[in-house]
Amino acid sequence: MTVPVKPIFKKSDMVFTIGSCFAERIRVALTAEGVNVGPPMQEIPMAHDRYRIDRLPDRPHSDYFNTFTIRQEFERHIGEWQRDPEDYWITKDKYWGGETCYQDPYRRLILARTPQDLLEANELVDKAIDKGIRQASVFFFTVGMAEVFRNKRTGKIACQKPGYAGGAGEDETEFHMSSYEENVENVSKIVEIITRIRPDAQIVCTVSPVGLARTFGPDDILVANTEGKSILRAALGAVARKYDNVTYFPSYEIVMANSPFSFREDDGRHTANWVVSRIVAAFKAAHMIAED
Repeated sequence: MTVPVKPIFKKSDMVFTIGSCFAERIRVALTAEGVNVGPPMQEIPMAHDRYRIDRLPDRPHSDYFNTFTIRQEFERHIGEWQRDPEDYWITKDKYWGGETCYQDPYRRLILARTPQDLLEANELVDKAIDKGIRQASVFFFTVGMAEVFRNKRTGKIACQKPGYAGGAGEDETEFHMSSYEENVENVSKIVEIITRIRPDAQIVCTVSPVGLARTFGPDDILVANTEGKSILRAALGAVARKYDNVTYFPSYEIVMANSPFSFREDDGRHTANWVVSRIVAAFKAAHMIAED
């Protein structure tokens, strides 16, 4: 399988990664190759006696599974969306010995003892993401889900399916099967924001090959997964053809061409290490500029 050669970044460039768990795999692999990768989530000071932020500090990454939540993050960065300090969910406290704790709807598994602790945790994440955006010359994002859940009160899209990891959202959200047109609009908006704030930046987009764990629609999960990935793949292709600074990288196709051997034997969904290594090698060969 061939990947068109398009030199877009040097090893010394800062690469900003955002997206699903597959984006984390790419981040880890590029870091191991000596590439500078952000955002610097590892710089966030943790206070587990007051708040928890996804899987920090063990895994310096936070998942964004759909185009809506990535768009919301960039709109927050430029001030088009300001989070209401009272926009939170109340859920069972599994960490601090109380009856309830507070959860951010728009980022994965940010929980805190009090609303003020939640605000502090989100401000720390804001700082790390904003620093990564300001420093990056290449933006790499991966999207994996067309099925989303809309916050009934605000209309914004939640970061995860309701009840994920024992959190809230079952009463606060409603299911929405996003369309091709919505995803094209979201990705176009992301590209326009990046181009505005980082005019010389290059953008690489991919579809996560990790399949749905479950579907909330009426179809069989294999049918739902195929439709969702197809919507996202078509949307990214359309945007890549529209903007000169956007490149679609076929990590999804590389994985699927080697299926079923591409996937881990223990779950059949997540990508095996050997395939990630080949994807990173192909990415470097096609897009990294050789330096003296």
